[in-house]
Amino acid sequence: MRRRSDTLLNIYVGLVLLFLALPIAIVIPAAFNTDPTLAFPPKGLSLKWFETAWNHQPFWDALWITIAVAVLASAISLIIGTLASFAIVRHKFPGREMLELLFMTPLVFPAIVLAVALVMVLGPLGLVRTFWGLVFAHVIVTVPYVVRTVGATLSEIDIAYEEAARTLGANPLKAFFLVTLPMLRPGLIAGAVFAAIISFDEFTISLFLVGPGVMTLPLEIYYYTEFQMDPTVAAISAMLVAFTAVVIVLVERFIGMQKQFRH
Repeated sequence: MRRRSDTLLNIYVGLVLLFLALPIAIVIPAAFNTDPTLAFPPKGLSLKWFETAWNHQPFWDALWITIAVAVLASAISLIIGTLASFAIVRHKFPGREMLELLFMTPLVFPAIVLAVALVMVLGPLGLVRTFWGLVFAHVIVTVPYVVRTVGATLSEIDIAYEEAARTLGANPLKAFFLVTLPMLRPGLIAGAVFAAIISFDEFTISLFLVGPGVMTLPLEIYYYTEFQMDPTVAAISAMLVAFTAVVIVLVERFIGMQKQFRH
């Protein structure tokens, strides 16, 4: 009976994984299609659509802006999220649960609602359709991921190590940099990586905030498909899938994502 239940569970898990991977399993072969239309299965194998995507200058312009926004947003989110994690995990004060809930709010609200709210906030400041307005919006979206990963790592660090260092003569700052920070480093790296990936892939909020000269890569791909439906978009999607997979494998290999979500 137990064996039969395990078999059914394995089949169920396999079907769920197959369902989740199905879009990727379709878009990657479509990128190699010889036919000038976006179709599956491919009628032949060709790399010309990768060459077309590589030589399309608007993709490159949008890519550099997307990378700059992702780097700045993840760096700012890392500072804000780390300080918030220390306050939430290491200190007890009235309203602590409410503060943690507040930092998780961007994950709860629908993206379209958050986008409209950001336009209403950034508009009077003159930051709509500007680079820094986009960075600000992406910080709002990525901070919860940093709070979650850094907070999970910090909760596993026994404060007794830091107290022992202070007992031996280290001041609070020295004890933090020599004892706590090295142990916290996996959570910091994981939080920064997740924030960068979320920012890189962000679409709905960016749609409300981009403008001439400030275009992100996901939106550039979207506007490209409005006028052309060739396998170029599948080619650039395949390259992004490969890049993301490499980043996730490296994070899992050197940091380990499982323990970041243990709590």
